[in-house]
Amino acid sequence: MTRTPIPQARDQRGAAALVATLLLLVAALLVLLGANRALLLELRMSANQVHSTAAFEAAEAGLEWAGAQLNSPAPLGDDCRPGAVVADSFRERYVAAGAAGLGARPWLRGGTPVPRQAACTHDAGGWHCHCPSDADAAPPAADGAAFTLQFADGGRPGVLRLAALGCNRQAGACRVDGLGRAEGNARVEALFARQPALARPPATALTLRPPAQEAERFFAEVFGLSKAAWAVQPGVHPLACRGDCGAALVAAIAGGALPVVRVDGDLLLRGPLVLGSAERPVLIVASGAVQLQGEVTLHGVLYAERIGWAAATGALRGALLAENGASGDATLDLAHDGAVLERLQARAGRFVRLPGSWRDF
Repeated sequence: MTRTPIPQARDQRGAAALVATLLLLVAALLVLLGANRALLLELRMSANQVHSTAAFEAAEAGLEWAGAQLNSPAPLGDDCRPGAVVADSFRERYVAAGAAGLGARPWLRGGTPVPRQAACTHDAGGWHCHCPSDADAAPPAADGAAFTLQFADGGRPGVLRLAALGCNRQAGACRVDGLGRAEGNARVEALFARQPALARPPATALTLRPPAQEAERFFAEVFGLSKAAWAVQPGVHPLACRGDCGAALVAAIAGGALPVVRVDGDLLLRGPLVLGSAERPVLIVASGAVQLQGEVTLHGVLYAERIGWAAATGALRGALLAENGASGDATLDLAHDGAVLERLQARAGRFVRLPGSWRDF
């Protein structure tokens, strides 16, 4: 007796294989979808990391740039570049003395005083900055990173709080109008202390080094630094001059932008000559001897190895300091001026970042 195969069993086995194959395909698809989702997440996290890093680096660059600008005596224009038309430096434009420390100078926005700010943006051509004195900081639009600087009272005498807001692009907090949204934002701030050019202002119009005291110690007590360290600090303008240096000094301190001058060697000042003013006093340090002749008027401090004057019909308001003596007649009108010395102390010197004051949140 011959049996005929039953097609139903074969069909059932084929259906089972199809179902198993479909299940494997579904499982493979789920695994692929999971891997793709993880990849997209990684890509998103990487993009966020790039944006946040760009914002942080922009903020850090802003803090470093502002620190350098605070120690630059050069007058600057609204584009934050040295300019001959204006006479105020970055420090003079943005920093003012407050009740407890140093803070931002204000400007009037619609009659309301608001703190001055500076801002910069970056593109393929580099950084482009805006340092206005009577407007909101609005640098040129750019596709790159940006930062805005904010100044505030440091809470202690001679201390300034400086914050830099960084963005991966010019949007949100890095725009005057606050429009747009930056994918990455960062805030970095630090305290900067002002190290005065005169650590201890002279108490008399003429101060001579005591014979028992070393010249280096005498200098350090007045300026707070050794001669070598003081000479290379930011804001000290080196002047190479021989003979009558009056014209060279006038050019160096033109507009009061460079109030601290270092002269290597002897210095001759022949009148008629006016150096500095009561509002913008100067500090001149000569490693050699200084000789005053004729009508020489100086507001500020003159330090030298030796100082002499003859028939000097001018006047000095501030102080003279000499390491190895001073000699002259009664023709020079020499007077100690505490207000001039205080103004010189506040205006000259450098800013240094206080250790432990750095914050990035």
